[in-house]
Amino acid sequence: MKTNQLIGLLAQDRTAPVSRAPRFVGGIAAALAVSAVAVLAVLGVRTDLGAAVIDPATIMKWLLPLALALAAGIASLTLSRPDARGAPSLWLAGAIAVLAVGTILGEWITTPADMRWTEMRGYSIPGCLISIIAIAILPFGVAIYTLRAGASVKPGLSGAAAGLATGSGAAVAYAFHCNEDAPLFYLTWYGAAILIVTATGWLAGRHWLRW
Repeated sequence: MKTNQLIGLLAQDRTAPVSRAPRFVGGIAAALAVSAVAVLAVLGVRTDLGAAVIDPATIMKWLLPLALALAAGIASLTLSRPDARGAPSLWLAGAIAVLAVGTILGEWITTPADMRWTEMRGYSIPGCLISIIAIAILPFGVAIYTLRAGASVKPGLSGAAAGLATGSGAAVAYAFHCNEDAPLFYLTWYGAAILIVTATGWLAGRHWLRW
C-alpha cells in the first residue's frame, strides 16, 4: 500500500477515539484509596482530624497538594496525546508550587530564629517521606500503565506530570495521619516526597511512554 493510500484511509476513518480520562482518573483514585487505607490502617488517623480540616492554619496540608494533583493529572492526560504541544494546566501546577515555596519563605522569615530549624525538622521526617512514597507507588504504576495507551511526544514530561499527580495525591492521604502542622515542616517534606515521585515519573516516562 502506498503512503497516499494509507493517508486517505486514515482520513476516512470516523471511529471516535476512546477517552482514557475515565480509566486514568478511576484507576488512580481506586489505587490511591487502596494504598491510603493500607498505610493509614497501620499508622492511624489523627485524633483531631475534624478540627484540623477546618482550621485555616492546617487546611493547606490538604488543599495545596489536592490542587497540585488535579492540575498535574490533567496535564499528564493532555500530554499523552500526540497532537499536544503543551499542557496549560502545568502553569497552574507551577503557580501552586511557587505559592508553596513563597509560603515556606514567609514562614521562615516570620518564625523566631531559634524555632526555625525545630519547626522544619519536626520529629517524623523519615516516616513522612517513606509513607507518602509508599502510598504513591500503586497509583503511580496505574498512571504509567494507563498512559502507555497514549502517544506522548514528550514522554518524560508526561511521566513527570503523572508522578506529580500521584505524589501529591499521596500527600493528601498522608495528611489524614500527620499531626505536624507547622507549615515549615509539611511544605518542606511533603514537597520533597512529591519531588521524588515526580523525578521517578520523569525517568519512567522516558522509558515506558516513548514510542
